[in-house]
Amino acid sequence: MGRRALITGASSGIGKALALEYASRGFDLLLTARNQAQLQALAAQCADRCGVAAQVLAADLADPAATEALVLAALKEPLYTLVNNAGFAIKGEFVATDIGEELDLLNVQLIAMLRLTKAVLPAMIARGEGRIMNIASVYSFSAVPRQAVYSACKSFMLSFSGALAHELRGKGVRVTAVCPGTTRTEFRRRAGIGEKSGAGMAPEEVARLAFVASEAGKATVVPGFWNRVFVFASQHLPLAAAASLVSYINDHRGVNK
Repeated sequence: MGRRALITGASSGIGKALALEYASRGFDLLLTARNQAQLQALAAQCADRCGVAAQVLAADLADPAATEALVLAALKEPLYTLVNNAGFAIKGEFVATDIGEELDLLNVQLIAMLRLTKAVLPAMIARGEGRIMNIASVYSFSAVPRQAVYSACKSFMLSFSGALAHELRGKGVRVTAVCPGTTRTEFRRRAGIGEKSGAGMAPEEVARLAFVASEAGKATVVPGFWNRVFVFASQHLPLAAAASLVSYINDHRGVNK
């Protein structure tokens, strides 16, 4: 296809699955995450399997200087797709969690997304084609007790994506918010969040559905039937009731332990 995709948070989980999905579709890649060794192994895998060019740039997007270095790398060649996937979770009651970690989360999840999107959009609009994919969450649709800042970030991503999609109508650039639920990755374990064994979707399936939705220009996609049921319920309950429902579900699943 001769197209290029930038994927943040690409070293593992959904980000890695997206890298392999885009490589299988013939996209050249610019991959970023903190772990240089994992990025290089993934780039080699993409190149060997699919014959694409895969560049890596190790970066901690909690550091604004690292985000600016990534912006410069992104602008060196035309970019067809930007995937804002990088992020991490913070578990615990807000009064007890670390404000430094939460500010880092804002930098990774929101500031880097805004900076990258602002940087690449003008060229996409000038060419009349491009895709922005923002990896949000089913938590975008509800307040989530004990993950207050994380869920608020995901709500921001969903709202921003919807507004930007509207602004870009007729310009050839589409914005898609992908809202997965529990996915079988290391994401929750790293945050100390419990989960029943084997729960959730495979990251490869999430990545496939996300790619198809982005290429089709869909504004929002919620992969998985039960995830769509959860979103439907969240959208039709008052905010306080939805928060109570999420807290009850997470207690039952062992997430809040």
